[in-house]
Amino acid sequence: MLVYHLPGTFETREHHLDLLWEAGATGLEERRGLIRAYFDDRAALPTEIGDGEWLEEAEQDWQAEFKRTLRPVQAGRVTIVTPWQQQEVPAGQLPLVIEPGMAFGTGHHATTRMAVEALGELDLSGKRVLDVGTGSGVLAIAAALLGAGWTLGVDIDPVTIPIARENAGVNGVQASQAQFEEGTLGLGDLDVLEDEPFDVLVANLYAELHDLLAGEYAAHMQPSAPLILTGILTGKLPLVRSALEREGFADVQVREDGEWALVTAHRA
Repeated sequence: MLVYHLPGTFETREHHLDLLWEAGATGLEERRGLIRAYFDDRAALPTEIGDGEWLEEAEQDWQAEFKRTLRPVQAGRVTIVTPWQQQEVPAGQLPLVIEPGMAFGTGHHATTRMAVEALGELDLSGKRVLDVGTGSGVLAIAAALLGAGWTLGVDIDPVTIPIARENAGVNGVQASQAQFEEGTLGLGDLDVLEDEPFDVLVANLYAELHDLLAGEYAAHMQPSAPLILTGILTGKLPLVRSALEREGFADVQVREDGEWALVTAHRA
């Protein structure tokens, strides 16, 4: 068995997990500060993953170990779980079921958790919510479970869209509650965006994209609508703050978790 050892945890390396799956990993395991990616054959890994080490090890039941080490994630009123953890959701919590390894956004990264927490602090009853860079659909699905009238998840990666739709179905979210489409803001390739502006916008991307898209965020939001941005390294906060000031957003607030930050604001 070939195993690629990569320093880090599922939380600190969530942005790299999809790259490992796409490179042909047959399983992932977190153990003592290392991510262990199992492969049938040595693969050419993307350079952004960083330096790891290939080792050959005896066969083992990696799936059982992976299931044992992955824990539910409580994010405010929502608990994000895998299909085999549904019985572990505390009473009174809303379960959000995500199959790990299917697309970016399992909920184990601080940015995803903070975004779900921020959505849970809003009154979403009957609101229209836009999730930019939806990935696995976790934020759009969370919004629907929290009472949103309709959510739209958009992503430039076509691979994510059927996965997000499948995840929505697993969570009992109907197509009338949540829609997922491939495309980007501002390019005219999303006809559904021609409808009325959204009451809430959430985006888990990264600082440079938030800077690029800040004007499009404002264009698709109702006046005074809340904005939730995450995927931001704390060192890049000035870039995001500057973009929001440039586009006239007000009441900018920052929450930090380790090296990651979430920014909330309101369209003026």
